[in-house]
Amino acid sequence: MNKSGSKTSLGQQLALVAAGLCLIIGLAMVTLGAISSRHLQLSQQEEYGTALAQLMATRISTALETGDLLSIAASLQRFVANSTAAQIEIFDVEGNELGQAGQAIGQNLSQYAASVRIDNDIAGEVRITLNGDAAQAAHLRLVLSLLGLTILLSLAAYGASRHMGQRLADRLIKLAKTVSTDGQDTSGEQPPINEVDLLEKNIQALPMDLLRTRGSVAQRDENYQTTAVLYLHLSSLMDYVDTLDQHSLQRYTNRLHQVLYASAGFYAGEIHVTRQFGVAIYFNGNTSAGSAAFRAASCGWLIQNVCRALEKQITLSIAISMAISQSELGIGDGEDIYPGLYMQHTIDELQILCASKPPKILLAPVICEDIDIAGRLEHEETELRDYAMLTGFEGPYQDLLERQFRLIWKRLTGAE
Repeated sequence: MNKSGSKTSLGQQLALVAAGLCLIIGLAMVTLGAISSRHLQLSQQEEYGTALAQLMATRISTALETGDLLSIAASLQRFVANSTAAQIEIFDVEGNELGQAGQAIGQNLSQYAASVRIDNDIAGEVRITLNGDAAQAAHLRLVLSLLGLTILLSLAAYGASRHMGQRLADRLIKLAKTVSTDGQDTSGEQPPINEVDLLEKNIQALPMDLLRTRGSVAQRDENYQTTAVLYLHLSSLMDYVDTLDQHSLQRYTNRLHQVLYASAGFYAGEIHVTRQFGVAIYFNGNTSAGSAAFRAASCGWLIQNVCRALEKQITLSIAISMAISQSELGIGDGEDIYPGLYMQHTIDELQILCASKPPKILLAPVICEDIDIAGRLEHEETELRDYAMLTGFEGPYQDLLERQFRLIWKRLTGAE
């Protein structure tokens, strides 16, 4: 609300708006009525004047035929005396005036003419002048009366709206006092005159962050999609926790994180620490790189080979055991914990398998059934709960992994 509106109470604002609208509509109706009535008045006056001229032309045609000018003059005088015509004139065919009665005085004069006929010949013309001052005055009185009625209706609308607006304003003031948190004396502060501003001020003063509750959010679709899980058991880190100093341990962990982050980045994997020495990388949905299971296997191959190459450059070992399985749900989030709880049994199973430190990446039976897994990589059976062991990839996919490996390696060595 603008500043000028803030200085006016709500009741008065509503009353002024209602009265203004009523006045505008009333003026529009008065204008339309004035134009219509004036047009109708002029039409009736024209019909009346033409009829009078034709009537007078018929009456004096006989006297004009005989040339009785005295009879014509008497007829003209009687016509002016008995009608509303201000003036009447008669002319012959040559335009000479044969008689005249009355006097045309006024501001709104209208003249009407009719031909005087003898048999089928035109013998002259009658001209009648009507004074429209009285009709104009009556029309003006009508317009002024309508204007007065419009003003009265506007005042009535102002009064009724002021009464109803004040009742609404009183309710807003009560609400403003209800939500007010002012416990101190504010007598020195000028309160807002407008009730809406007062209510707004008191609401803004409320601690909304404390009063607002977290609404329930709709479940995200990705939390209810089949998700492939690549679990990494950080075997070397378990040994280094008690032997390395804090700085060396942090540097080692950062380097390990770089490898995981770079490898997962190629296949849209999401990294989460799930156990003290266990990291899970989640893949869901299908992308141009393949199914979630195939992307998990590709990411695991990159991590394994990068770590082996990195061990040759540093003095510390980077031994990681990996296994891949699948969950019917996703990882969940802070708004929906059910998928994350459902995922835990899959993580527990992978953790137990990786504790045996398999030399290669293990694939769960459900992973081996994936179409992309069956058609793009090679694996062999093991005795660990029907899990298979990843042995390699088909030619084009192996070439792609080699290129990705070189990119990661270039990034890591450049970081050094």
